[in-house]
Amino acid sequence: MIGSIALLYTFLATPSVAVDVRAPRIEIPDVRVEAPPFAAPDAMTAEDDQDEEDEDEHQAERDARRSQRERLREHREEMRGRDDFDPAFSGPPTARAKGKNGSATLPVKGPVTFRLRVQAGEAEVVASSKPQVAVTVSGTAKDDLQLLQYGDRVEPEFGGRTQLRHGRVRIELPKGSSVDFSSTSGDVTVQDVGGDVRVRTMSGDVKIAGARTADVNSISSDVNVNVTGPRLRLHVVSGNVTAATSDPALNLDFESASGTLDWTGVCAKGCRLSAQTVSGDIRLQPDASKSSFELSYASHSGDLRDELNLSVKRAPTRKHGAMSGWLEAVYGKGEGVIECDAFSGDLIVKKK
Repeated sequence: MIGSIALLYTFLATPSVAVDVRAPRIEIPDVRVEAPPFAAPDAMTAEDDQDEEDEDEHQAERDARRSQRERLREHREEMRGRDDFDPAFSGPPTARAKGKNGSATLPVKGPVTFRLRVQAGEAEVVASSKPQVAVTVSGTAKDDLQLLQYGDRVEPEFGGRTQLRHGRVRIELPKGSSVDFSSTSGDVTVQDVGGDVRVRTMSGDVKIAGARTADVNSISSDVNVNVTGPRLRLHVVSGNVTAATSDPALNLDFESASGTLDWTGVCAKGCRLSAQTVSGDIRLQPDASKSSFELSYASHSGDLRDELNLSVKRAPTRKHGAMSGWLEAVYGKGEGVIECDAFSGDLIVKKK
């Protein structure tokens, strides 16, 4: 018996024999040889399918990480490549107001577009009933503050520079004015100005209330925004976004690598809401009495939590914990469109 075992080992160890056989196992003290397990064709096919599915899952995870890196790089390049030159601010100013003790006031005829550049600091923008632009700075040098007007556009200068290096600034604008703000590091609050708001920041929280439309691009920020008009664009790499809208024909574009979206509003005829995130939940709270939309949702490892009683037209399948395909559902007459894509995040739909 032992000789047979030695002969079998010699046969298996011979390099010229191209046979894929598992080495036998010898158990002591029984000294018995166990033949290698034989996999039936169906079992082998199942194993191959499992390997392919595992590879698909790993590839999907790699694609998601690559997408996250690409979005971060795009946002950084956009911030670094930001060009402060604006033809509307070129040439000599049409009006100028010099400040005193850190305050400056410029009379205007009506709503303006106010442009503010901050390196590190806080900015607060509020509406005023007066036909003027008023700026106050604190926590920094108060000398040489002035306001420059170019048509219906106004920007401040701090010691001959268009950028506030540090400190805090408060701006009062006529109702209906718009704001164009950018910063490297600093929080910004825009309250009830009534016009369009554009924010570009690398880090710093953003709070916008009572704007007509908003366009926010950030690398690391928590964003809280409330708009009355139809357009809202929110691109953040990391950070949580809370958005409230009132226009039923909303056009909302949300993109994030590792942030969440909490939206409340109406989505009806003409509405298009697009939300994409790599890792982060999407929470939607439409007005149940006024909304009507079609919804699609795709995810690799997320789930749908439906508290609105959607009418599901197409349900995805699940294989080994991963979702395959996408979900399609309708609420009401299906007049608007909501599209959600979350690689590893859930979609929660609940009543307002």
